[in-house]
Amino acid sequence: MVHQTFEEYIIQGLAHPHPVVKSLVLRQFLKCEEKTDPGKGESDATRLGKQVLVHLCKIGMSMDYLLSDESMSVVRLLLSGNETQRFRVYDVVAAAVGESDSAFEFFRQEGIVDMLVKEGDARDVLVAMNFYELVPTLCESSLPYEYLEAAGVFSDALKQVYKAKNDDSVTSSLMRLSALKLFSRMADAQGISPAKFYERHAIVPELGELVLLPEPGSDLKATAITCVGTIGNNAEALGYLATEKTALAALVTAYNSSFGHLRVECLRAITCIFGYSTTPSGAASQACYELYAQLDEGKFLVGLTKEIMKGFEESCVAGLAVIQKMALHAWGLHEIASYQNIVNFLLMRDSARVKTAQQWQFAVVESIVKAPAAKSEFDDDTYARLARYVREGPYFVAATAQVALESS
Repeated sequence: MVHQTFEEYIIQGLAHPHPVVKSLVLRQFLKCEEKTDPGKGESDATRLGKQVLVHLCKIGMSMDYLLSDESMSVVRLLLSGNETQRFRVYDVVAAAVGESDSAFEFFRQEGIVDMLVKEGDARDVLVAMNFYELVPTLCESSLPYEYLEAAGVFSDALKQVYKAKNDDSVTSSLMRLSALKLFSRMADAQGISPAKFYERHAIVPELGELVLLPEPGSDLKATAITCVGTIGNNAEALGYLATEKTALAALVTAYNSSFGHLRVECLRAITCIFGYSTTPSGAASQACYELYAQLDEGKFLVGLTKEIMKGFEESCVAGLAVIQKMALHAWGLHEIASYQNIVNFLLMRDSARVKTAQQWQFAVVESIVKAPAAKSEFDDDTYARLARYVREGPYFVAATAQVALESS
């Protein structure tokens, strides 16, 4: 492998005091892209080259070399190639833009930003989907976000969502799924307030409608549920969902009426929402509690415990993940401590459970023990047992005494 064979020399080259040597190393990485046979996919050298270039965008001096005339001549050559080569370059451009507004201005003046934006109008649906995948990465500051907003990128993406209502073609369906994911990932974009973004682009009510689709096996319904969870994983965006109400209400309805795979998707979305912070508090935590109180008509933890105890791996792991996030909240810890069945289950080791379930069971107990209010929520004996569970680790098996009997 290239990085294994030449790692020492790569490091030496990038640390060399002479600019020409550093430039040479960067140029060689760009040539990894230039010489790749598109029909053979990404080689190890290509993959390494892109990863290194993305990493180097975080280093000021390396960024200067990346934007040099010598390097840009190779970049322009790659941009004249096929979509695979172009998007490798766009990945590096997005990383550079995320680190510096001056880099954005540089690529804009070079015409590369406009070239990227035009990819969203490509007839090839995969090209357009690749563009949508990059958009949230580009919006790490207000400058590129405002540029993309002015270019109509987000309004066009919303049109794709609406268009698919009357066009059930495969192309339209794929574009809608890609647009939904774009909007959900914008919750974590640093270039704009999530609440302002979702007020400006009315995707949340649309998600609420899609979550309530009658087809339980629909990929669109499952994607919409996932998107609600992704948006709710951001504290400010969660606040907007709580105020807007329709999407969270739809999630409650979907969970209460679902089973099987769709219920697992709902649990994963709830996990994202409850886990918006490792130290939740305030209005966002209250929004989580209000969601919790509506699930399963107020008997969410009871039903969830029954689901976990059935032992089916996917639903068991998804349920334990929800409880682990609940334990981060003061209200969640209180709910867990108040329901003896879940406490008993958590303290009961079973080596027959799949490893993933054992790991999540341990994660729940560990979160409980670490909670500031744990000692006040649990009696001394229960807290001591929980603490011992953590000390012993996730796979502890108690020793069994064996007595040797003298044969007659």
